[in-house]
Amino acid sequence: MNTPSSTVRRLPPPPPYAPPRPDDTERWLLVPALFTALTLAAGGLGYATSYLPRCPLWFSLPYLIPLGLAAATWRRPRTPAQRTNRMVAGSLGAGLALFCAKAVETVLFVLALALWLIHGD
Repeated sequence: MNTPSSTVRRLPPPPPYAPPRPDDTERWLLVPALFTALTLAAGGLGYATSYLPRCPLWFSLPYLIPLGLAAATWRRPRTPAQRTNRMVAGSLGAGLALFCAKAVETVLFVLALALWLIHGD
């Protein structure tokens, strides 16, 4: 049975996309607090096991990078992908804090060795 084209029903247009409002997202407190505490503990452990406590305090400035990554987890995620990215940033911050002192020591030893080789005795 053939129907005329005037009787074809058209679907209404889809509603426009509306991003979720900040009130619609879940609270995000446990994970940032955990990553912040883990970053501080890892940084303290890494700093205590290195030679840096005998150095001036400004040698601990590279710890601002891991702390910045841990601070990035405190922003409220609006999508699941943002939540995953913030968890990865917190994990990287904790890992960097653990090995930051050893990296600073290595850079200082290589720099001292290079200066000694250049200038000699």
